[in-house]
Amino acid sequence: MSYLTYLSYNYEKIIKELINHIRIIGIALPFAVIIGIGIGFIVSRNQKMSKIVLYIAGILMTIPSPALFGIMVILLAPFHMGLGRPPAIIALVIYSLLPMIRNTLVAIHTLDKGIIESARGMGMNERQILFKIKLPLSIPIIMSGIRNSVVMGVGVATIGYYIAAGGLGYFIFVGLSRGRYEMIITGVILLAVLGVGLNYIMLKFEELITPKGLKVKLN
Repeated sequence: MSYLTYLSYNYEKIIKELINHIRIIGIALPFAVIIGIGIGFIVSRNQKMSKIVLYIAGILMTIPSPALFGIMVILLAPFHMGLGRPPAIIALVIYSLLPMIRNTLVAIHTLDKGIIESARGMGMNERQILFKIKLPLSIPIIMSGIRNSVVMGVGVATIGYYIAAGGLGYFIFVGLSRGRYEMIITGVILLAVLGVGLNYIMLKFEELITPKGLKVKLN
């Protein structure tokens, strides 16, 4: 079977699994952003706590993805959610925490202390300083962590096939087991395009929300 013939006969399955893959990432990303950035801001005032949180997040990220997916299946099985999207989404959230927490802490700790003191001198409270000073100035570095998590999530989500979550892993793993190179090529191409595409979208979103004074213009 030629590659084009395979595509013509299986385009519905390809679209279905591509949507499943995007859905897993799309559900996991907002939770990871809220949890990761939230933790980063909360622990940023305590250097000792920051180190502990980063250490824990680093340990979680070093767990091999198949093992982490398996752990999620076992933990969620008593709640009848051991298979499907829930364990894949939770595993993806866990993997995304380290880049987001780390970049949030880096962004906050590298802020000019003079700016913060000036804001306090102008009468701003901590809430105003957070949303009007710290967060806007931290956007470029935080977004870099988010983009890393998104691109990494595209690859990690392929493991979701093994726990009935669907996704582009179907074409790669089934193709390997059956020796169907057209399936493998389909999965690889779609993963590459999806990774590059999502990174481009996140770059444009970063450009949109970054304050004008922080944008770097190349002549």
